[in-house]
Amino acid sequence: MKVRVGNKIKRALAGALAALLVLAAGQGAAPLSAQAAGGNVYTCAVHPCYAHPVTGAIEDSGGEASYATGQGMVEGAVYTTGILEVTDSGAYYLTIRMSLMSYTSGHSFWVQNVGDSSWSNPAVGVTGSGSDSNGATSDICIQVPSENCVVRVSMYVSPMGRDVIFYLYPSDYTAGNNTDMKATIVTAASGSSSLGSNSLSAAGLADTNTGEETDGSEAPALSSSIEEAADPATDGELSDAQGLSLSTASDGEEGTEGASGSGVFAVAAAVMATGLVFMGAAAAIVYFFRRNWRRWGGGYEDDED
Repeated sequence: MKVRVGNKIKRALAGALAALLVLAAGQGAAPLSAQAAGGNVYTCAVHPCYAHPVTGAIEDSGGEASYATGQGMVEGAVYTTGILEVTDSGAYYLTIRMSLMSYTSGHSFWVQNVGDSSWSNPAVGVTGSGSDSNGATSDICIQVPSENCVVRVSMYVSPMGRDVIFYLYPSDYTAGNNTDMKATIVTAASGSSSLGSNSLSAAGLADTNTGEETDGSEAPALSSSIEEAADPATDGELSDAQGLSLSTASDGEEGTEGASGSGVFAVAAAVMATGLVFMGAAAAIVYFFRRNWRRWGGGYEDDED
């Protein structure tokens, strides 16, 4: 009986987190609210990136020194499969699944077309919730400008005590929904008339998959121009900022995950400098004793006859 109650509590908390996500999402981001529409649904690959996938720039304070750790955490926070809904009117809605929701909050999203330099605030909503080995999960629907887009994500990571910033982009589109995520905007085949109100409120998106589902048999082909995510620049100075890890170490404290790249070099330099000081001091002492040994009444055992 206790197990059942615990599961109910976990489900309730997951639902509460999903609702809070939408209320906190985006700086000025609007809750996703739309009419049910005809269109096409695609299954797609989702690529989470610690560095911007086009420019290779790292905006997170962990910097280049934390790239490997940051990329690992980002891959653990975002599932690699999503869906893209494309309405007959030309609107695009990307749904992704995020993990670590039990340890993160204050999620914000910005979007841009590949090649753009500026970002815009999208409409955002939560279409579902669940759990995995890392705690609660949320399915998040984001209005994007096209299928060839980049999404910027910011979220507060409680164990780290700071915000982290990363990116993701969709690609490899296949017509039809081959996931367990819900298509909440496109609820009719392309060319069908509107099916009525499909209110997606800030308390979580309503389940409105009651109309005709699309089979995607005549869906236009989609693609992303990003063939491979860009690597971060390596010719700049390494940042000594705390890396993107789940360590609770604060500034000046050593975390359990080990030192960052710049920290390792700093420690090595300090050890080398300390060793040189001790070696110099020992040489000076030996020289002093050898120079004054005869005056003190001693003699060198290795003196030549």
